[in-house]
Amino acid sequence: MMKSTLKRIVAAITLLGFFAGPALAGGTLSMTKADGETIQVPLQELKELQATEINTSTQWTEGVQTFRGVAFDLLFDTYGLEADTVRVSALNDYNVMVPVDILREDGAILAYHLNDAEMSVREKGPFWVIFPYDADERFQTDTYWAYSVWQVKSVDAAN
Repeated sequence: MMKSTLKRIVAAITLLGFFAGPALAGGTLSMTKADGETIQVPLQELKELQATEINTSTQWTEGVQTFRGVAFDLLFDTYGLEADTVRVSALNDYNVMVPVDILREDGAILAYHLNDAEMSVREKGPFWVIFPYDADERFQTDTYWAYSVWQVKSVDAAN
């Protein structure tokens, strides 16, 4: 009886760690430069950078939403990430290669707030690549939808 109860407790703690781990670790963005150096950037540090807001609808939300985050232009310049292409990876290991010029020139942000609140993993956070979808029809294509990674854990130089 005691062994059975102990096994259940260990199993419950293991499951809790499995499900809570990504949520707890999600407040930090990992960035790897072209030279292999990896930088860990906590959410609080990102929030200290100049924020950009985008008011837009998405295919995943109802109506116009307000997203706040860091412009990729500023993010790359601040942390010295120089590359032609980056791999943006999510907590579930979905990843996509994105040309840096698209992120810089098309006004994309790494959003950390949705309607003035931090995004939980359940709400597609802690970070979500957002474009001003309503500003131009070209942002409403499969290519840009694929670039719109949510639950972002890392942005890595892919040169």
